[in-house]
Amino acid sequence: MVRRWIGGVLLAVLAAGLFGCSASGPRFSEMAGSMPSLGENEGRIYFFRNSIMGAAIQPDVSVNGQVVGTSRPNSFFYIDRPAGTYRASARTEAEGTIDVVLRPKQTAYVSMSITMGLLVGRPNFERVSEAEGRKELQSLAFDDAFASARTAKASAGSTATPAASAAPAATGKPAAPAATVTTAPPAPAQPPPATAAVAPPPSARIPASAAPEATPFGKTSLNDLRLLLQANR
Repeated sequence: MVRRWIGGVLLAVLAAGLFGCSASGPRFSEMAGSMPSLGENEGRIYFFRNSIMGAAIQPDVSVNGQVVGTSRPNSFFYIDRPAGTYRASARTEAEGTIDVVLRPKQTAYVSMSITMGLLVGRPNFERVSEAEGRKELQSLAFDDAFASARTAKASAGSTATPAASAAPAATGKPAAPAATVTTAPPAPAQPPPATAAVAPPPSARIPASAAPEATPFGKTSLNDLRLLLQANR
């Protein structure tokens, strides 16, 4: 009796430990019909782990250097990325990697597992066919711990090309008219400064009252003229 009781307690503890190590989200079979659709140039990668082997070992999974999920037993997660080549990796005492070439509208399935290592289990990746991948996913729970990284459009190793110019957002309102720049009229040309009249030299001035020297009486005084007139009478 005592041995059976101890065995039952150990099994309960082990089951609780395994349940705590696994994801608690909805099953793939429950959410498959509501999965978001892919963009024209996007593909999807499913990562899943369907074994409890090495359940306590749960390394983070990175894609092109960005952590996108955790390798938990009996769970899965996925990421959407632009078409291209991506490297998935996980590390314990050793590192496991896999390269996935993703084409537009393609879905890839990557199986994760833990194998025995020298001190700690080692992470492994293996790409499987779509038929095998969908079959294995049906009973696995969705792990959404890294939701922000799931639909990230840019990752290490892929370069986004910015648009040359941003188009204005459509708001349904007429665009405000462009500000009119008023240009002041050019200032009128200033007339050239008046030229000061140059006075003639003193030697060139001729008094108006001066009598020309050719006049016969120019040098005769008034008294002499009177005497001259009386003599003529």
